[in-house]
Amino acid sequence: MRPLAKNDPQQIGPFRIIGLLGGGGMGRVYLGRAADGRPVAVKTARSELADDRGFRARFAREVSAAQQVGGPFVAPVVDAAPHDDVPWMATEYVPGVSLTDAVHDCGPLPEHTVRLLTAGLLHALTAVHAHGLVHRDLKPSNILLTAEGPRVIDFGIAHSAADTALTTTGTALGTPGFMAPEQLVMTGPKVTGAADVFALGGVIVFAVTGAGPYGNADPQVLMYRTVHEEPRLDELTDFLRELAAACLAKEPEGRPALPALMALVGAPGPYGDWLPEPVAVQLRRLSAQLSDPRSPDMFAPRPPAEGPAGVPDDRLPTRTTADGAPPPPSYDAPPQKPAGAPVPPQPATPSPGQYGPALATPPQERHRPAPPPGPHVVPPGPASAPPGHPASPGPSRRRVLAALSVVGVGAGGGALAWTLQPDGGRDGSRKPSGGSRPSGNPSAIGTPSGRLPKEIRDKGIVTIGSDISYAPMEFVRDGKPAGLDVELATALSRELGLRVKFVNATFDTLLTGLNVNRFDLVMSAMTDTKDRQEGRTDGTKTGSGVDLVDYFKAGLVLVVRKGNPEGVKAPGDLSGRKVAVQRGTFARDYLDQLNPKAPAKLKIREFDSPAEVYDDVAKGRSTACLDDFPVAAHNAATRAGGTALELSGAQLEPLLYGIAVAKTNTALRDAVREALDRLIRNGEYARILKKWHVADGSVGRAVVNGGP
Repeated sequence: MRPLAKNDPQQIGPFRIIGLLGGGGMGRVYLGRAADGRPVAVKTARSELADDRGFRARFAREVSAAQQVGGPFVAPVVDAAPHDDVPWMATEYVPGVSLTDAVHDCGPLPEHTVRLLTAGLLHALTAVHAHGLVHRDLKPSNILLTAEGPRVIDFGIAHSAADTALTTTGTALGTPGFMAPEQLVMTGPKVTGAADVFALGGVIVFAVTGAGPYGNADPQVLMYRTVHEEPRLDELTDFLRELAAACLAKEPEGRPALPALMALVGAPGPYGDWLPEPVAVQLRRLSAQLSDPRSPDMFAPRPPAEGPAGVPDDRLPTRTTADGAPPPPSYDAPPQKPAGAPVPPQPATPSPGQYGPALATPPQERHRPAPPPGPHVVPPGPASAPPGHPASPGPSRRRVLAALSVVGVGAGGGALAWTLQPDGGRDGSRKPSGGSRPSGNPSAIGTPSGRLPKEIRDKGIVTIGSDISYAPMEFVRDGKPAGLDVELATALSRELGLRVKFVNATFDTLLTGLNVNRFDLVMSAMTDTKDRQEGRTDGTKTGSGVDLVDYFKAGLVLVVRKGNPEGVKAPGDLSGRKVAVQRGTFARDYLDQLNPKAPAKLKIREFDSPAEVYDDVAKGRSTACLDDFPVAAHNAATRAGGTALELSGAQLEPLLYGIAVAKTNTALRDAVREALDRLIRNGEYARILKKWHVADGSVGRAVVNGGP
């Protein structure tokens, strides 16, 4: 918990606000007290989102879902006002540690604890399903371990079959690794309560092993494994292995119904001493520091500044869906089995393509060059190069699916495209430097530059290929491309007198698309390397190469809590400290190389997603984290309104990002380079970088093939 800032509210509804529990892009969660002294958690929407009718509808739906569900194993709603100027919802606050934090901090749970955890979760899911709802995002961070048993939280994407007015076709919501196969594809079975049973199986595996049922990997790899591979259950005892295997059946109808599972696991409780002592110690400390009535140790309230540093941000619902609401599943319970019936065996793995083409082939393995610090990619959808054309060579940047764990999988695996109209600038009066604006139409673009190739001048559009899933460089917001690359490309097109068309494609197919004339340019935070320039992969010639017009530089950077309380300014300051990092990234490799040289070994804490990494630092559990500069800068500037985190020190071994142009298209390359130089000179380039909080990534001038 953090003290309130000057812009934070002192009162929300009937609740006095005493501290900030956490927050993100959708809103904030405050610790409050009711008139009778009870602690509550008050979730509020960001003021700029409150004016969005779609967001209000989704927030109201979350409130409705949470209000419907009751029982001892869910966080009950105390009060709510989804239609206030700033919507809010208050839930009972119970000191608890998320299952994620408990396992990370104290290790895997013993079998008797996992049995009691599962029993409580089964009763919670029964309460959810009894109202025709499907939770659809049951995962370790949405489960609190409290002194009175487990509690399920976050109904941000819970869905009822009646909510047909808020759907968006072609979108699946949830967390890879815990999502059921039918959630990952649009051509499979409809999503029912059986998806929550699948997630429960994943939670059991995590509680016992500290990893999900398909290991720890980037989202796309987990999605593929979920559909095509068997879960990893070797570390579980016989009973828990049989239980988890049944829940993780690929087909919904192969999973046992909740009553059958409840009969196997037994009744919930007693929960008097159900948790391992290290977790129980954390709970006692939280209860005492928050003056909770359940604690015999302390009753007098403490000032907000003395609140517990380790209060998890994810103990309560802290988000709603980022894009539209997902397709509405209905609850069709699988056939119930009599009490005591044996758990059914795991069905056979589906054949490739059974769940749709988007997951029919395994994702390509990442290519890791040395030295490690550099952007990296896991493509948003597996794809291979057309016959006769090589895959994109050279190192690629880390890429994970965007915040809120929202996964979009197209039913046909096709790319999305948007044509953007340059708007003449922020005030509608900015004119292109390189072309003339037709009179009488202030929104019209200028005459195409004479430096452009004739075919582009004639069509008046430049087509840009991009893997639009890497905030803040390029991502989808409100159904349209957004980000630094998108805004800079729009400004470049304005300079060239063109419209710009963005085509979304997997990262490893972008250069192939460029070389077969599917795109005119590729702009996707792509590092400029000699391999890419020369068309080489691992030193072997695989293509004709491309030219890259360099426009940005980025390496790794340290992120610390606001104010840098531990004085970390360089990698050498990490000796003996806890450092958070995402698994499978170049940042992780960098720390591995740093560790042998440190006087005292770093205590590396690994996580599956960037959100968990930044949470860990914001809570003070880790001293710092290491991440790609644009991602780190974006998170530091936007998390909790910029009050939680800050960058520390210079970028580590920054590399150049370039706009890729076919080697044969020198006229377009030179036109783009000159347009970028004009934007640098007139200040528009600096304005765009400042807007996206990445001014430290600027270049002084446009250079072609400046990468190593």
